[in-house]
Amino acid sequence: MKTIIFLSALATASVVSATSVSAGETIKFGLSVPLSGAGAPFGKASLYMCQQAAAEIKNAGGIKVKGKAYNVECIAYDNKYTAAEGAKVAQTLVNRDGVKYMCAVGSAPIAAAQSLTERQEVLLFSQGWAKGSKGPKYPLTFSDIVTPFEVGPAMIKFITSTYPAAKTVAMLNVSDSTGRESEQALRPMWEKAGLRVVTSDFYERGTTEFQPIAQRLASLKPDVVELGSALPPDAGQIFKELSVLGWKGVKVATASTAAEGLIATGGPAAEGVYMGAALTFDGPNATPLQRRLNAGQVPVSGESLGLASIPCYDAVHMLKAGAEYAQSLEPTAIAAVMPKVKFNSFFGDDIGFGGKDIYGSNVQPMLPVYITQIVNAKVVERAKVLPRP
Repeated sequence: MKTIIFLSALATASVVSATSVSAGETIKFGLSVPLSGAGAPFGKASLYMCQQAAAEIKNAGGIKVKGKAYNVECIAYDNKYTAAEGAKVAQTLVNRDGVKYMCAVGSAPIAAAQSLTERQEVLLFSQGWAKGSKGPKYPLTFSDIVTPFEVGPAMIKFITSTYPAAKTVAMLNVSDSTGRESEQALRPMWEKAGLRVVTSDFYERGTTEFQPIAQRLASLKPDVVELGSALPPDAGQIFKELSVLGWKGVKVATASTAAEGLIATGGPAAEGVYMGAALTFDGPNATPLQRRLNAGQVPVSGESLGLASIPCYDAVHMLKAGAEYAQSLEPTAIAAVMPKVKFNSFFGDDIGFGGKDIYGSNVQPMLPVYITQIVNAKVVERAKVLPRP
């Protein structure tokens, strides 16, 4: 597979075009992902996973619509995990590159892109966590990831059943749209489970000094500290500072996607952390496909696959399933049938859509939730929760 790096005309965006197609009919699939900064591992892995899905589809004969077979070209720009760059990336993909199908990573870039994609009839596969960003008002937007509304109940049930003596929780999130959406979703879940939220604080993305934050959290003596939207390196630093202060409660990082970042900054303090977005590839439950894809991308991103870096793989397969079911490449036609389709996912075959009770329409892929824990510097699966039928 050939990877070509182009210098973008935009001073603030870099682009990578991953072409896995031979001469003939191609479909452009756009990626708005972080390729620099703390979120770069997510973006780099997302591009790799898009490439792999494109190669699988090519090897299987392409996307078959009305007697023609189409291959997939993945085009990725750096959204820097910000709304401003997310808007620029969306404009470039849609208006310059002519993309009609898009996968986006990061709540702020997604929100910036969504008004454009809906208005110009572009199919958007979203990692957005906000319940209000999907559903009947956004007919061209489909989720490609489990969100706090799926992960939160599973994590909280596991923690409360494993630690029945826990009565209080301190919450900390990044002060951006992802963090606010995480807090709004998770706080009432903890309260419903019977835990008192002693504080729910926020910190700025890019913070490097966490001692004052940890001092405040430790002073409240919570039984549980929940770092809802903290990136793994941030979570590691926070738990390290808490450990220095002598806090010894239950450590939860719901959105942490990999152990490597936590361990790199947290050292021994990363031991025992529960994660809701990380996976294990060493255990007996990992499939050959999952092991192969993870092993291939680790040199690219520098860490194991997590829930934030898999969705663009699934999104390409969702597109294939929808286009073949509709026998059309028109985004509106694909969106109309998407709730009925079954697609081949990283997590298994014949995955369908649901979520009408939460989002108002069936836009959520019915994917499993994994509760994992760092034990002896490795990720260990503690629970697998299957979606409601």
